[in-house]
Amino acid sequence: MPREVAAGLVAARIADVSPTFVADEYRVSGVRKVGVVRIAGHDVWIRPKTPVRRLFAMLGYARAGSAIWEDEDFGFAADADLMPALAHAFERQASRALAGGALRGYVTRDDALPLVRGRWRIGDQLTRRGGQPLPVEVSFDDYVEDIAENQLVLTAATRLLRLPGVPADVVGRLRRVVRLLDGVTVIPVGAPVPVVRSDRRNARYSAVLPLALLVLSGTSIEQRAGSLVGAGFLVDMWSVFEDFVTAALREAFRPYGGEFVAQYASTLDVEGTVKIAPDLVWLVGGEVRACIDVKYKVEKRGQYPNADLYQMAAYCRRFGLGEGHLVYAAGESEARQVRVVDGPIVQQHALDLSRPVATVLGQLSSFGRRELHSEDVGPTARSCRRWQPRC
Repeated sequence: MPREVAAGLVAARIADVSPTFVADEYRVSGVRKVGVVRIAGHDVWIRPKTPVRRLFAMLGYARAGSAIWEDEDFGFAADADLMPALAHAFERQASRALAGGALRGYVTRDDALPLVRGRWRIGDQLTRRGGQPLPVEVSFDDYVEDIAENQLVLTAATRLLRLPGVPADVVGRLRRVVRLLDGVTVIPVGAPVPVVRSDRRNARYSAVLPLALLVLSGTSIEQRAGSLVGAGFLVDMWSVFEDFVTAALREAFRPYGGEFVAQYASTLDVEGTVKIAPDLVWLVGGEVRACIDVKYKVEKRGQYPNADLYQMAAYCRRFGLGEGHLVYAAGESEARQVRVVDGPIVQQHALDLSRPVATVLGQLSSFGRRELHSEDVGPTARSCRRWQPRC
């Protein structure tokens, strides 16, 4: 590939690239994202090993607590690549949401008018108008289409129209979405994304809004592009997998009380200088009862990285746990159990992401039940067993 493309991949932190002894040939490793991005005039496609439909199902579960994007109605199964699949799904749901016209809502506006409307802002009248009676500084509620829901949909549609890989048949329909939202404000690149709460009023937007947020988060590459990297849509597979496992385990452990905390901040040493942050811990009464690290890694030569075992053993020692858990995306090796000498048991779980999400969720749920209903410990969890190293 051209040198500029290799430099762009590194600059955007998409992958690690090192030259070989052959001109214009590079070794690419440590790929952290999937999708498509335009670099130095070239479209670079990074395809996920996980089927696109499964990927979107995990995204939907992590964002909405249900596999909303595994439904055939979204059409993900028809596309082999991430960008066309997302463009098709977004356009379909946006067109459905806008079928009855754009949603309207009340927005509070401050303005200077020739008559009193709403609330008269006397303070502003005195400071800005110097005592002049007109125009009148007022605040009022206006029933308009320029609301957060429409801003999200319009901004996502305009971003998609700039991206490589959007199918030609979708481009025309996306332009129709933009026309229907004429007069709505586009959210500037880098500006905060408005938070929308679901309710009965915006129920017909329930399917398109999560997709719009996904588009906006995936196109944030434009904000840190530099001179080489142009528009693109990229998804961090590490983040997708970790968010999915976190949401699934939080739901699996819900019946047993306690609290699941992500990136639990603690320290390893007595002085409190060595910081640690396990991906997930289960707290009961303020005490750590289970520790789980999520690793989206493919093992090499049939082995998971030893560093992960060292890390989990340290976590278990710190929290006094008899067991710790490492959750991987499945590769060639099966899940296994490692018994540390005079230490904890480290359970390595492998999730097969090529299977339906419901099956993967069942695997995570059974993992929770097994750990919490061990016969010799009772309902508090086998992970709660304490151990003390022999001196």
